[in-house]
Amino acid sequence: MSSIFSVLLILLPLFSSLLSSVDATSAATVTVSAPVSTSTEYTDTTDFKNAVLNGTNTYRAQHNATAVTWNQSLADYAEKWGNACIFKHSGGPYGENLASGYPNATAAVAAWGDERTHYDFAAAQFSETTGHFTQLVWKSTTSTGCSATNCEGKGDGSAPGWFVVCEYHPPGNVIGGFKQNVQSQVKEQGGDCPQGAVCAAAGTVRADVLGRWWWFGIWAVVGLLLL
Repeated sequence: MSSIFSVLLILLPLFSSLLSSVDATSAATVTVSAPVSTSTEYTDTTDFKNAVLNGTNTYRAQHNATAVTWNQSLADYAEKWGNACIFKHSGGPYGENLASGYPNATAAVAAWGDERTHYDFAAAQFSETTGHFTQLVWKSTTSTGCSATNCEGKGDGSAPGWFVVCEYHPPGNVIGGFKQNVQSQVKEQGGDCPQGAVCAAAGTVRADVLGRWWWFGIWAVVGLLLL
């Protein structure tokens, strides 16, 4: 018995050392930076312009606003501001939306447009939570111009990845003008979101779930009648 205890006393420090080693390894933190997007919607000027206009005008059509056109003067202004790679508004004379870190320009515009789920159309007031959306679909706005700058490792770090800046003229979010300029969604204009395939797939899944519960209810009633 004493020999067993002697062996345990010898092995105990080894086990303690091994456990400490395992704990130290598992506690180590590995930081991996997300790769910067190489989407042509950022790297190709034409693709970027088309993506912005397609996304913007899809949302505008869904909210009874006419399509905006591209304004190169606004795009030049946006680029000059975006090159600073600082995520804050320029304070210029135009309406302005900012986005950073999205995989492509379409996703950046969709992030602004999807704020509509939080907008109170009845109250028709400005909110910081929905300000990107209301500017995006503002009926009186007629033109836009945007820029995309790769800000990874640049500026003050507040705009990582691709920094998208969009300017709008005439500017939206004018106090007193929300009721006339931000209208409820017109369902026949593109459904609930600009990505038609994604929306259709979501609708299919939802219908399938409801269908299963409907059949379950029928069989439950039949089972009760047979009791």
